[in-house]
Amino acid sequence: MSETVRITGGKRLKGVVTPIANKNALLAVIPAAVLSDETITFRKVPKTTDVVKLLAIIEKLGGKIVDNGAGEVKINCKNLDSYRVDEQLGGSFRASLNFVGPLLARFGIAEVPMPGGCDLGMRSIEAHTSVFANVGVEIERIGNYVRFRVPLVKARKYRVWQIEASVTATENFAMYAAGIKSEIELIDAACEPHVTDVIRLLKSMGAKITGMGSNHLMIKGNRKLHKAVFTPRPDFIDIAGMIVAAAVTNGDVIIKGANVPEIVDGMINWFSMFNIVFERKNKDLRVYVGKGGLITDVNKSGFPLAAPNLPKFVPRPWPGFPVDAIPVIATLASKSKGRLLLQNWMYESGLDFVRELNFLGADIFMVDPQRIIINGPVTFSGGEVTPPTVIQAVKAIFLAALADPVVTVIHGMDTLKRRYPNIIEVYKKLGAKIEVVSGPIHKVK
Repeated sequence: MSETVRITGGKRLKGVVTPIANKNALLAVIPAAVLSDETITFRKVPKTTDVVKLLAIIEKLGGKIVDNGAGEVKINCKNLDSYRVDEQLGGSFRASLNFVGPLLARFGIAEVPMPGGCDLGMRSIEAHTSVFANVGVEIERIGNYVRFRVPLVKARKYRVWQIEASVTATENFAMYAAGIKSEIELIDAACEPHVTDVIRLLKSMGAKITGMGSNHLMIKGNRKLHKAVFTPRPDFIDIAGMIVAAAVTNGDVIIKGANVPEIVDGMINWFSMFNIVFERKNKDLRVYVGKGGLITDVNKSGFPLAAPNLPKFVPRPWPGFPVDAIPVIATLASKSKGRLLLQNWMYESGLDFVRELNFLGADIFMVDPQRIIINGPVTFSGGEVTPPTVIQAVKAIFLAALADPVVTVIHGMDTLKRRYPNIIEVYKKLGAKIEVVSGPIHKVK
């Protein structure tokens, strides 16, 4: 049975909060342990369901896991004896694809099940198959599995263009390149913070990589990668949610360790247009709403325009605004004065959750599956909803439930816990009123 919560909104969030470690970075760097026979130490590891699954996959492949129970995990893959990812585990989430590159580099062959994960439209694995095919890897579908096999003879140098700046394909391919002797030039690489974190780890393990943080990587691998220690940086998507939470509750929140310019400055640039104020306090960020309240008014905000008197907000590859934080912008704009065109061009069904926002009292018109026009400000009316099983969709509904003094019941909260395992405790400490309900509720008082 999925978890259900009852939220009584309208509580002004105030206090100090610490964002989780970058989950997407950990989902890529943990498989990188396969590249070495020495121990790789990971610190600040949250026990999200996806992380637990990755560790279980490594154990089934023959790796050894030592978990100190306090966020430090040591992985040793010296005795790895399989290149086939467990079908049940690997097929349940998309991050299992990140084993392709490391297993290929180690064994010359990798077999992974077709992955599951959030329902976000046609998320094929074409970005992965395309980039590996460009270095001669043979790919075939066998039942529920996809088999990747390296060519018998590798070239000394490769120059590869990605068909898209895919984050996971860049991470996956970089891990493969780091574990072989060839020299690989990768063009149109993704450069999000979690990609940079993967490159940081690979370099510390002994790979020679230039271009970190850019879309042009030069990778010279090493078959004998060594031990390393990896500490992830803060999750910028979690930070974005905390910013919106502070804003829609007229709160005053200090986000610990969030003052990392290369991670947050691009987002701050956009959030400031809503009249959200940021104060940098050493390594921390203080967040609150400026005088006059939240706005998207074209005469005051500075947003680009989609049409006369219609500002627009569109995600872009890094360093543009991250697509994973687009859903919470729908909640933020709903509490802002004015109207806003919000677009999610990356995922065909990435805005499906606006049905639930409208049910709770939002005023959102769906132009097409990838564009919506949001009118604000509204006062959310509460109610009982079951959002799509997409992490950030549930996050948008969760934040809307905090905004106004009404009761909202959310089914499927366990979807959100896949990325934020302690989210209820975190927001309760800031003053939110959240109750975990056993079983579904059919009437809200």
